[in-house]
Amino acid sequence: MPLPTSAKLIPLNPAKPIRELKFTESWVTAEQARFQNRRMLIPDVDLKNYRFKAVIDYIVVRVFTRKTQHQWIQKKLRTVLTRDSWILPSNPGAGAVADEFDIKIQEPGSTALVAAAIEAVSKERGECSAPEIREIEFSLDVYSRGGDDEERDKMVGLLQRTYFADTERWPNNLDMPRTTAAKTGQSEPEVKTNYLTPRMGAARDTSLPVRPEPDEFRSPFLEGTMYLGAKDRSGMIRIQNKIKDQQYPEKGTFTALAEDQARARVEVTLKSCDLERLGLRELRDLEGFSYAKLQRKYFQFMLPTFAGENPEKSSAINAGISLDQKNRAAIFLQSGLLALLRRDEVWEHHKALERSKIKKVLRLHAARTGPHFDRAPWPDQDGLTIALSICKCLR
Repeated sequence: MPLPTSAKLIPLNPAKPIRELKFTESWVTAEQARFQNRRMLIPDVDLKNYRFKAVIDYIVVRVFTRKTQHQWIQKKLRTVLTRDSWILPSNPGAGAVADEFDIKIQEPGSTALVAAAIEAVSKERGECSAPEIREIEFSLDVYSRGGDDEERDKMVGLLQRTYFADTERWPNNLDMPRTTAAKTGQSEPEVKTNYLTPRMGAARDTSLPVRPEPDEFRSPFLEGTMYLGAKDRSGMIRIQNKIKDQQYPEKGTFTALAEDQARARVEVTLKSCDLERLGLRELRDLEGFSYAKLQRKYFQFMLPTFAGENPEKSSAINAGISLDQKNRAAIFLQSGLLALLRRDEVWEHHKALERSKIKKVLRLHAARTGPHFDRAPWPDQDGLTIALSICKCLR
């Protein structure tokens, strides 16, 4: 049974065009045994049509100075930077005087510029201790070389569907993959949020099948933002179609980006707990830091594989396998790898529970009537993945 091979990229705004992201079904050519008799969907996207760039979107640095006020910190920063920085004193006293300040520098351009700005503060206000990194937002930007809207939309859809993360990173509902976008055409735009996955496991309605059907899953909004991870949690991921900048939702204002600046973007915000694991604690640790260190955990893109027909199994079992693999492919195309992994994970957990129950019943039955068979005939539903080489700029 052939797999579905087309993903509809549907925007929330009905005035915007629906895009189509096409895939080609192919056998996995990897030689490892675990990939034998597996199929995959290869995206019909030419990466040569895109330009990749890894950047620091913002950095928060804590400085330790002689007692002063934030406006004097700002004044020295502006001798190096072209825009004001967000500055927050730590435990300020009378007159907002403090000796520790968190400085948030937006779009610094380079780590050398950050170091120069902080050094300007240290020379003027003294340095009681080495500056510490409190937070960094890293971004992967993907530009269409021709500035084409459709090419960029397809890349957004591809990033949304192939982003990979270990499921241990979503321990509760607030961490689950979700999508948000603003409804337009209203006096006060309403932000709409959809979770990509339906209720599963113990929270699922017992009248429904254990494995959700494809129509229970949601697609990420093409013009919105897809999230993984709870808000304000270190390691939260955002995937977006970035066509606006300097947005102020409360004012309803923004700056529309030029065609050559609009881009698909993947962002990850890391706080000190995760930065220290990367060897980033003090500001000087940024010297020589390799972005490739981020790839394995935060910028991985994968493709799922699907079981093919097994000649050693009965036609009935093969028919069941084919139908579920078709459903798995439909879920991947509609909601992405994260949603598919969640479904596979819950199903594997359910099988393990049911298998132990069935074995217990069979042992009791065998004690009375003799051995019959020693395991439940579950078909192989392995959700293996293989890497998709998108992050060339991080290598």
